Formats: sequence, C-alpha cells, structure tokens
Amino acid sequence: MKRRATVLATLALSTGLGLGTLSGCGAGAVTQTAQQSSAVNGYQGRAGDVAVRDASIVFAGQANSGAVYRAGQSAQLRMTLVNVGDQTDKLLTVSSPVAAAGQVLGDATIGGGRAVQVGNSDGQADAAALSDRTITVQLTGLKQDITPGLNYPVTLTFQRGGVLNTDLPVGYPTGPLSSRSASN
Repeated sequence: MKRRATVLATLALSTGLGLGTLSGCGAGAVTQTAQQSSAVNGYQGRAGDVAVRDASIVFAGQANSGAVYRAGQSAQLRMTLVNVGDQTDKLLTVSSPVAAAGQVLGDATIGGGRAVQVGNSDGQADAAALSDRTITVQLTGLKQDITPGLNYPVTLTFQRGGVLNTDLPVGYPTGPLSSRSASN
C-alpha cells in the first residue's frame, strides 16, 4: 500500500512538473505573426475618422525602363478613403517633397460611414463596388524619377481629420498578365 502511494505521488509530481514546464514554454515569446505585414500591398493609415487603405503610387510604364515615372511627369495615386465616423470629412490637399505640387480632382467629400475610391482599381466595376465615386489624386511636376521598390513621402490633408504623413510604395502592375509581359 505504501509503495502504491509513493508511485502515485511520484506520478502526480512528475505530471505537475511536466505541465508547468510545458505551460512556461511560450512565456515571453513573440508569436510568429506579430511582426508580419498585412496582405494588402499599399500603405494603411488613419487621419481622424478617415481610414486610408491600400494607398500607393500607381504603376505606370514599363518595368524594364527602371522608372515608372520620370522627373517632370505627373504620378497618379491609388487608395480607398473610408470615413468610419458620423461626420463628413474631405480630402483637401496632397503634397510631397518629390513633386512641385499635388492635385485633388473631383468631389473629395467623404460622408460619414462612406468611402471614396482614389484612382481606378483593375476595372470600373471594381471601383464602383468599393465606394460612392472615384476621384483622381496626383503628384505633378515630379522632381525625380519614381522607381518600383521604393517608398515616397506623401502628405494628405483632410478638413476634419488633419494631416497624415505617409510613405507610399509604388503599386504593382495591374491588368492581364499577357499585356504586362508584352510591354516588358
């Protein structure tokens, strides 16, 4: 009887130590996904109640030419502006140290709980499904070439949300793969 009690006590102690060791294995560890970026390619940010989603400089030109925009040209931006608040906001200006000026073309008013698409997605139907309307935002008089793989500083100023300083990547080419590879 005494031997059985000793065996049970040893088994209980071993189980307790084993569980304690296993439960402490992850203590203080960083999860594998903690440092992963979003699967969305563009910049994500927020200015007040306006969420800026998937923002990028539109890919234009041929990838094998080095630059997608040359100094002196205008660069189109693409993003979705989502007003998660109740009050209307508006994109007032866009600027960048890599451009002489910026332009906001179209009605950039974003109603509460509404979205506005900046630039076109792969097709007009896609842009219409995402938002109330599509506007154009561009950087004009580029002071330098814009090349893929780099981020460029851009400032968006909203009427209510204030200033949002971003670093926008150059987006990926869109459209059928056959037309993209034919131009390269």
